[in-house]
Amino acid sequence: MTIRAVFFDVGETLIDESRDWGGWADYLGVSRLSFFAVLGAVIERGEHHQAVFRIIRPDIEFSELRRQRRMQGDVYSITPDDFYPDAIPCLTRLRNDGLLIGIAGNQPLEAEHALRTLGVPADIVASSASWHVEKPAPEFFERAITATHGVAPSEIAYVGDRLDNDIEPALRAGMVPVFIRRGPWAHVQSTSRRFPVPPHVIDELTSLPELLRRL
Repeated sequence: MTIRAVFFDVGETLIDESRDWGGWADYLGVSRLSFFAVLGAVIERGEHHQAVFRIIRPDIEFSELRRQRRMQGDVYSITPDDFYPDAIPCLTRLRNDGLLIGIAGNQPLEAEHALRTLGVPADIVASSASWHVEKPAPEFFERAITATHGVAPSEIAYVGDRLDNDIEPALRAGMVPVFIRRGPWAHVQSTSRRFPVPPHVIDELTSLPELLRRL
């Protein structure tokens, strides 16, 4: 096969989400240790990440928490310091090699706008918010394939840190999934025995260009 396009997930693939999750712990008035422990339990049970907020604040919906936080001027953001050190160099190298680069994950519109404002080296920047569909829905990956304007699914790699949201649905869509083993979901899911061994595994994006060349 020949890879002509690569799509990247956002959280824990390109972006270290520690600052954002820590900010939620501070906002909710719980220790970061407690917050991250609850997050780990939610991941282990295979629940949606918003279950963290239902456990810590069962008296209020997450959408209302987010609205209140926005009203205080505390909105989701991505800064240059949030990128993993290997993220931008990898995007740049692959784009210079002639591959179509896409970024699309389960993110709010603020994340999509921030990525555009920061000028990340990508040809396509999208989010679940603008596509109105979340992973692991098949429609999300269909949108990614359609956005390449004619590249066959078997020629598109999808790089992500979650076996449930990224690797398995990308494989079902006919894409070439690449599992990056970093971040809480990757570490918990890769040892849970609930998922088959992914076909392609890397521990850092530095390894991705060589992997794609081998393919």
